[in-house]
Amino acid sequence: MLNSSIVTPKRALLLCILVVVLAAPAAAGSIERTITPQEGGLDITLTVNDIPVGGIVETLPEGCTWMGTDHPEDRTRVSGEKVAFAIIGEETITYQVQGPQDAAEAFAGTWEDLLTGDSGVVGLDEPGNPEQADATTPPSTPGFGCAAALAALAVLCSRRCGR
Repeated sequence: MLNSSIVTPKRALLLCILVVVLAAPAAAGSIERTITPQEGGLDITLTVNDIPVGGIVETLPEGCTWMGTDHPEDRTRVSGEKVAFAIIGEETITYQVQGPQDAAEAFAGTWEDLLTGDSGVVGLDEPGNPEQADATTPPSTPGFGCAAALAALAVLCSRRCGR
């Protein structure tokens, strides 16, 4: 039977904090794309959700020409139809292309959160198809949070019982 001196209020609070921190799922990031037709082109706004440090690679549709962005020049790279943005604390990125308005449906892009290792498809909360899911979604570890919390509890109890 447990001795009442083993679990003090401070240790109980620490244990509760460990369980909550280790078992709580991380916030999932995502990127939303909004396309606004303009005369002779399109304005594209990327809204960054819960990705403090990461990257976005957009693929411009055929017939569209890069015009510019409000994103810092040293964190933007354009190569052919590919545009890469380095994210460091941004909430929105806006860029402009010249091209037909019906090209709005043909934009494609991927994102990656460098802190969590998560990645996905721009405009979707989840990867769009099974091949994309395999390439962009890290494997899940079901029950890891509970196992980690139990391990922390076991270490705490073994240290106290070993004295």
